[in-house]
Amino acid sequence: MLPYLFCLLLAASYACDAQLLVTYGSKGVDRLTYNGTVLADASRFQQDQIHVGHMKLTDGSGRVLTADGWGETNQGTKWDAASKTEIYNFRWGTIKIQFSQKSDALEINISESNRPNSGVIFDGASVYPLTLHFPTLPRGFVNANYPQGTSNTSAPSVTVADFGTGQVVDVAPDASKPLYSMLWPTGTGDAAYSVLVSTTTPDGLPEFYPRHDRPVLPGQTDSFRIALRFAPHGVAASTLASDAYSNWSRQYPAEIKWTDRRVIGTAYLASSPKVDQPADAMDGANPRHYLGSGMDLRTPEGQRLFQSRILAKAGEIVRNLRKLNAQGVITWDIEGQQYPQNTSYVCAPDQIAKAAPEMESVVMDTTPPYVGKKLDDAYFSIIRDAGFRVGVCVRPQRFTLLPGGGAQQVQLSEKDAEADMLRKIRYAHDRWGATLFYLDSTVEQNGRPLDAGMFQRLAAAFPDSLLIPEQSTPRHYAYTAPLKSFLFHNETATNADIRTYYPDAFSCILVNDSDAKRLLQSRAALVAAVAAGDILMAHADYWDPANTRIVAMYGSAGRSPGGQDHDAKRLRGSVENSVGGSGSPVPLVEPALQAVKSSHHNVATSE
Repeated sequence: MLPYLFCLLLAASYACDAQLLVTYGSKGVDRLTYNGTVLADASRFQQDQIHVGHMKLTDGSGRVLTADGWGETNQGTKWDAASKTEIYNFRWGTIKIQFSQKSDALEINISESNRPNSGVIFDGASVYPLTLHFPTLPRGFVNANYPQGTSNTSAPSVTVADFGTGQVVDVAPDASKPLYSMLWPTGTGDAAYSVLVSTTTPDGLPEFYPRHDRPVLPGQTDSFRIALRFAPHGVAASTLASDAYSNWSRQYPAEIKWTDRRVIGTAYLASSPKVDQPADAMDGANPRHYLGSGMDLRTPEGQRLFQSRILAKAGEIVRNLRKLNAQGVITWDIEGQQYPQNTSYVCAPDQIAKAAPEMESVVMDTTPPYVGKKLDDAYFSIIRDAGFRVGVCVRPQRFTLLPGGGAQQVQLSEKDAEADMLRKIRYAHDRWGATLFYLDSTVEQNGRPLDAGMFQRLAAAFPDSLLIPEQSTPRHYAYTAPLKSFLFHNETATNADIRTYYPDAFSCILVNDSDAKRLLQSRAALVAAVAAGDILMAHADYWDPANTRIVAMYGSAGRSPGGQDHDAKRLRGSVENSVGGSGSPVPLVEPALQAVKSSHHNVATSE
């Protein structure tokens, strides 16, 4: 059925006669050509034949059995020409690799069987069915030494290699169990890539990839399939891998529901310390570097001036949000910026009393509605009462003050990082009515993005809130609106492939502080992004000249000035119900925190 539908969808200029020619030798594929281009030739490259590399087996206590760690150490192999199957025999069971051609697709079916009385758990193996020698480095492959592809736990397993005279898409259609399906560089420095199918973490896998096994217990068999689908240049991946995309979206359905795509403002109340910082910021007069110089917070006069500036800034933010027709604003540094990078953004609202006690001072101005309010409560109230959403920055690391007067962000285990973020979000949500959360540095210590399942649970705990993680994988789009940085990385839109399986996916694109020339050069792309549903993030703490252009972009994109999805009365009611009269947090989601704590097992302790 697939080849027939495939032919119907292609342009009339493409003949449906198979262009893929595969012959077999005594150990798998002997020669493979597509559209006249030789991509595999075992007579020239004997090392390209089927082989099984790293394997992982454990005993009943979880101990890794190193003696069984290499697939080419086995009890014999056999090629069955009739079924085109290579069979590997081991003391514990078998691995079978079968080839089957269907028109211009070469399917590779693999089964891993663990004997009933083996006494071991087979956790997985890295299988290399063949190697492809492209005539040139495929389009988009930046470096011949970089692996291409991923684990299907973080994105659909679809890897496109366009080599000029055609393309091949490496597809693992099933997303129900974890699997690595990749094009692995041979290390020869040219455009040669081994097809890798692995049920355990491959040797040499870069640190930022997910890690997982796919255990097979004694008496069980695990079977899976990948396909190498060949086509002319220009055929869309969505056509060639439609099954993988649909299976992915069923396995990890989109849960985010956020139809308000208006601008989100950014606000920075402080500046990170510099060597040439004015003396009053260096000697304790304004230790968190709030709103410029000229304030000595150690004196009553300085405290009054500080409070008046914070409240005035809130009023200025409201005016700018109205001009931007924004939905709300995220204050990056409500705790100020006392420490240099990488600790300047504290992003721990639950520690504000310790990190920035001046923000917890009671407003001295007795004019209603600030009587008896703490300064931070008053700041957020001004913005929220004007009908705008408020938000803060949260980090998965733990802000920690050091005995010598410094501070650091302590990396946590995945379990503790999730609980830490949940606690911080809960605090800001329940105390200030925050519903916009920028999640800074959402990576493990090795740079790997935190698991998307963590954000799925956080989003479920706060269904009225939008989470914006700094680092992400495609799966994060099911629950969040990941950050794209036009400012630092020239990113202009959500990757089009993501909308193949998440049609309503969107990103938050940081454009504040971008110069006029860059905005003009990328105007068409940014307008298209807004029209497709992406959100631009712009300065609300002052009127940046770029803001006028951003407003114009929304107009060109056809976004309605009044397009707000969330009912203002419902939002205000939610805030009133969750914030006590004293401004202290109400533990609305304590059960969710406990659920997070109890949902993890055998996680390493915090560093």
